Amino acid sequence: MRGKRTGRILRYNPKSDKVDVLVSDLWFANGIAVDKEETFIMISETPAARALKYHLTGTKKGTTETMVDQLPGMVDGACCNHEMSKLCYAAIPTPIPSLINFIFSLPPFIEIHLRTLMMMLPKSLAPEPVPYGGVVEISPGNDASYTSHHISRIFQDPKGENIKMITGVTVHENKLYLASLTNDFIGVYDL
Repeated sequence: MRGKRTGRILRYNPKSDKVDVLVSDLWFANGIAVDKEETFIMISETPAARALKYHLTGTKKGTTETMVDQLPGMVDGACCNHEMSKLCYAAIPTPIPSLINFIFSLPPFIEIHLRTLMMMLPKSLAPEPVPYGGVVEISPGNDASYTSHHISRIFQDPKGENIKMITGVTVHENKLYLASLTNDFIGVYDL
């Protein structure tokens, strides 16, 4: 809620016992996934409602770029399909609350104080997440048939009637397994 870009991606080398900072200044990096060939890391940056791509190899090695942004909600857990395709997925637990959009539209000197004040409010006064369930399917742009990354599909339960607050997504045997912090079940979607 404070909105400070303090997130980092760290890499530990057990041979040298050293830790490297690969990416810094992230805005609540809430999900990361590595592609099958280990050429990049996908990062779900929650409040920015976007997915980033950190290049591990190739001519862009060591650089970060936006894969997709302006998603319909805040993103959470991430997964890159290691089975049949080269697609990646990010969970969308909730749309961006209108109060948050309003706060982020304010000048920075007002915004920071208002966000800090909101953190001090009792939980009973905090805005409730909107019932919603969603997953975005992203083509990371590695395949020769694609020239750049883009959204392939978005799977949604816009009112959260069947599943809501999806915080994790995993691909296995051509199915999406959908986890949540609030549901007492695992959702399964056939791809």
